[in-house]
Parts: sequence; C-alpha cells; structure tokens
Amino acid sequence: MRAVQVVGYGQHPRMADVPEPEVTGPYDVIVKIGGAGVCRTDLHILEGQWADKSGVSLLGAGRMRGRVILVS
Repeated sequence: MRAVQVVGYGQHPRMADVPEPEVTGPYDVIVKIGGAGVCRTDLHILEGQWADKSGVSLLGAGRMRGRVILVS
C-alpha cells in the first residue's frame, strides 16, 4: 500500500510503498484511514524542536479519521 512516510527531522515526508498491516494479536484492529491532518505540534516534531522529548514516529498520531475494516 502507499503511505506518507517521515524519515527524519528536517526532511520532507515522502510517499512510500509499505506492507499491508496484519492482525497478529487478540486486541488488534485494522483501520482504513480516510483522511489525516497535520497540526503545529506535528510540525514542531518534524522540525526536530522536541527531538529529545519525542520520536519522529509520533507525527500525526492523533488527527486521523477512518473506518475499522478488520477486528481480531
């Protein structure tokens, strides 16, 4: 599947091919994301302003909307 991927501080996000997610545990769900937004906090993280407090993987963690398509 295609995904927007953040690869490091101070770099532009890029489109990448990533594996389809799988349900592997008893409490897993798969959500098909219909839209996502970026807020100023995400930009601070991406710019590296809080590099010692958070990881790049936290970018965009709370501003998505989607539909649950699979429940374990």
